[in-house]
This record gives sequence, structure tokens and C-alpha cells, in this order.
Amino acid sequence: MNNTVIITGASAGIGKALAYEFAKHNYDLLLVARSEDKLKKLCTELGESYGITARFLPLDLLADDAAEKLLGFVKDNNINASYLINNAGMGDAGLFEKSDIQKDENIIRLNVLTLMRMNRLFIPYLKGNGGGTIVNIASTLAFAPTAGEAVYAASKAFVLSFSQALYEETKKSNVSVLTICPGVTDTDFFKSAGFELGQFKAATPDSFAAFAYRSIVKKKALSIHRISNKLTALFCRLATRKTVRKVFAAACKTE
Repeated sequence: MNNTVIITGASAGIGKALAYEFAKHNYDLLLVARSEDKLKKLCTELGESYGITARFLPLDLLADDAAEKLLGFVKDNNINASYLINNAGMGDAGLFEKSDIQKDENIIRLNVLTLMRMNRLFIPYLKGNGGGTIVNIASTLAFAPTAGEAVYAASKAFVLSFSQALYEETKKSNVSVLTICPGVTDTDFFKSAGFELGQFKAATPDSFAAFAYRSIVKKKALSIHRISNKLTALFCRLATRKTVRKVFAAACKTE
């Protein structure tokens, strides 16, 4: 495989849209998620439609050794990976005191620990393999403490801070670590997490994927999808913490 893009959480939603976007631009793919059937079908569709090589790895990204297994698969199969997009994520909505603590722990495990290990293993791998780009998908909620989505927003705040620090650590090397922040997007992720989409105008996964592709090619350190989300991030930076807390608590319904 040549110039391969690894995408986690690739079986649906934003991950699937990213797979199509990169395939359209003639990149080979390694798609990672739990659902083998969905991945196999998607790889077949992408290969037939765009003439690229698409492989898949069924993998539980909640497992402690998920990052090691992914890197081992890349090495064992002599895959020339140039990009790693850490897209897989979990969320939940509702009051923290009523939450499922196991789900909360899984959010931290996937959004924070697995992503951290992916970066720790793939930065030196890419450096020794001719260079490359790691993309960590954060969220507009990364900019604000969000009542009603406390654990998810906090996990994405980690992704934002962590990724921006890594960008500075690696910017003089042959590896770039980029951060991209979607806002509310019309995917099963938001619905299954219990997020209320009715009050927001959700973006399509395809529009985000096209935006992300342009940002990645330009190697932008931080990219925020859509003007409304950029304004939200600016508001979070300029307003008082008290105001930000109140505004986000009002926007996210809690009981």
C-alpha cells in the first residue's frame, strides 16, 4: 500500500465520510472499528468506486492494547502509513450524578487513553518511516465546560490541549499533529449519545469530511468546522468563565 491513511471509528458517521473523502483523492486506506461486516462492505465499495486499496482491521479500541495491535498490524503487513486520523469517540448526555459510570469510564478510556497511546506509539513510528501526519478529532465542546455533557466535553478538552501541545513538540520534525473540531453533526454518534439535535442546525458528515481533508492537506494546527463553531470558540475565549458555563448549560438540556 502506498500513502495510506489510517482512520479509526471508520464504519459509520464522520469516519466513514472521511474514508470516502480520502478515497476520492486517491489515498489508500486502513479502516479500523469493531464491526467487521461494515468495514468489509465499506472497503469493497471504496475499492470498486475509486480504484484504491482499502484494508480493514476489526479492533475493539477500548482494549488496553488497541494501539499496540494497530501498530503491529501496520508493521506486519508492511503498510506505508502516512496519516493516522484518531476519529473514534464516545459521548453521553445527561446529569453526571445519574450517569452510567461504566459508560463514563469508557468515554475517558476511548477519547483520552486510547488516543494518547495512539499518539505515543505512532509519532516515533512515523518519524522513523519518512514522516507523516496525525489528526486528533476534538469537538467544539472542547472549548467549554458543559453541564449535561460534563465527561464528554472534558474528554475533548483533553484532546484539544494535548494535541496542540504535541503540535509544538513536533513542528520542527517530519511529523505534524493536527487538531480538528467538528460541531454538531448529523450522525448516529450524537443520537446514540442522547444529544438533542433539534435546537441546532447539524452539519452533514460529508461537509465535515471535505473541510477536514482541506485542513489536513494544509497542515493547519487547529481547524474548527463552520463559522458558527468558530464564533462559539471565540466566545469561549473572550467571555468570563461564569458566562460560558451558563450559556452552555442552557444550550444543553438537563433534568
